[in-house]
Amino acid sequence: MKLAYTTTFDAGDVSNWSGTPYHMSQSFENKGMQVNYIGSLSRRLEPGFKVKQFWKSVACGQRESPRFNITAAKHYSHQVSGKLRTLAVDAVVSPLLNPIAYIETKLPTVLWTDALYSSLVGFYPDYCRHSTTSIKQGNIIAAECLDRCTLAIFSSDWAARSALEIYGISKDKVKVVPFGANIQCQHTLDDIRAMLKTRSRETIRLLFLGKHWDRKGGDIVFKVAKALHAAGQSVHVDFVGCYPPKGVEIPSYIQCHGFISKRTPEGVARITRLLSESHFLFVPSRAEAFGIVFCEANAYGLPCLSSYVGGISTVVKDHLNGMTFGLDATAAVYCEYIMDLMQNYSRYEELALSSFHEFQTRLNWGVATDTVRQLIRDRL
Repeated sequence: MKLAYTTTFDAGDVSNWSGTPYHMSQSFENKGMQVNYIGSLSRRLEPGFKVKQFWKSVACGQRESPRFNITAAKHYSHQVSGKLRTLAVDAVVSPLLNPIAYIETKLPTVLWTDALYSSLVGFYPDYCRHSTTSIKQGNIIAAECLDRCTLAIFSSDWAARSALEIYGISKDKVKVVPFGANIQCQHTLDDIRAMLKTRSRETIRLLFLGKHWDRKGGDIVFKVAKALHAAGQSVHVDFVGCYPPKGVEIPSYIQCHGFISKRTPEGVARITRLLSESHFLFVPSRAEAFGIVFCEANAYGLPCLSSYVGGISTVVKDHLNGMTFGLDATAAVYCEYIMDLMQNYSRYEELALSSFHEFQTRLNWGVATDTVRQLIRDRL
């Protein structure tokens, strides 16, 4: 099968969108498909956009988004349509809406993404200030894209529901295929069993991985760690990706590493060590479309503690590869779950091995692209 894979940026750059387009497209190639890349694409906005953007910011406190802009989307799609006329491919795949929202082609067109615009407005903090114009255009672009798609594949049930309930897309088009872990991992079950033997029986080690303190629930992790310590439990927390806000006191049992790059051997080694030694990945997000980091944790037999919001419940299945809690859950609720599980270590080990099983069978790019390849074949 020959695919055209289109993104507005360079999909070969692993730093774009946390590496998801890179790992997705590489997995298609690893499955023997020929991938023709279309991108980076140039952006074009209507005359006066910058002036309008400035005025909206100053006068209304609103953001006029260049990303959710019909003129830009049409220009992106026009470039893709032109390139497709020079390629001999079987289908077009994109993890983004803009490159295919106004595409002109008879080829099967596949969107494989984590969220639609309407689901993000009022959910993600960055979208809360969008202007009425951006909101209107963002929804129009989403509707146009869904109308043109042969398949609309989403990484979570949450995202799929928005396509059905908000945009009224045909149910026949909608499929759910979770993303995979954006890491190279060849672990075996024996490797995971060996990791479990090295994890401390005395000190509970929690790992937070995230760039956004508020959205990812960094304050909740702090409260739970302090509650565990106050209860007499030895605890250690590693914070990776961000630092607490100024003025937040960092106790001795919490270590803040800041950003660790996966693009260097040293960074990969540090992340690998933390994933191997920790007992739980603890990212209680207040807003999350999917959460690749949960897949990555499971690749190390690391159960996940998170919130029951957005697309997380598709990734983290209670009692299988972690546990999800309500946003109103207190530190005491988290502590009770953690300590109860750790005091019966055989139950923890079962959860850890089950977490790795979820990675092997469901949360890796090989399984995901096999599923999508078959979905595309069925539409050819």
